[in-house]
Amino acid sequence: MDNNDCNWPVAIGTTESGEGRVFDYSKASNILVAGGPKQGKSTAIRIIVDALKSCPEASGMQFRVIDTSKPHWDADETLGELCRELERRETLQNVGVDISGFPLIVTVIDEYSDLMEFGSRDSRRSVKDSVLRLAKEGSGVGMRLILSSRHPSQEVKSLLPFFPTRLVLRVSDRKDSKLLLKSEAAFWELNSGGEMFLYDKGVISHCSLSGVTH
Repeated sequence: MDNNDCNWPVAIGTTESGEGRVFDYSKASNILVAGGPKQGKSTAIRIIVDALKSCPEASGMQFRVIDTSKPHWDADETLGELCRELERRETLQNVGVDISGFPLIVTVIDEYSDLMEFGSRDSRRSVKDSVLRLAKEGSGVGMRLILSSRHPSQEVKSLLPFFPTRLVLRVSDRKDSKLLLKSEAAFWELNSGGEMFLYDKGVISHCSLSGVTH
């Protein structure tokens, strides 16, 4: 896709022929970045966020970053605030208020796996419920998610219908690849160092992530 065809272009990598691989974030809704440890998930998220911050058409966009290294209740509190904003926007929309001018809020969770491994059972359930609600309902009121996971078959299976755009790096388990791409290609066919499949609304293309050493 050419930059001129995109409202919010994100140059995520290069194709096998050396051409730039660009996708349009304005049409991407929620984004899932999946891959095993040290495969480039954080780099992919940084590329997307940096591209959006530098895109004039996306001015006014707000970012909420869930720091998975902080205490678990921190994430729970932040996600709770986001869900309350979701409810507020839905309520306004339901009574006829035009919310199209409200700022787009993008919530970034780099390594959702960490949130699902720590904290009490109740806290983990609360986080999971909040993420599911934001993924399911947020796009309709200007709220989106960018989320990464190293164990997608365990943690994000219930979320997948709401993540039409997926960046799939080399995964550690064939089940993860099968779930994300309906094939085992991300387990067998990708090398380490940033090779990935971009799954965009059912269309799969192969490219290499920018900024990752091969």
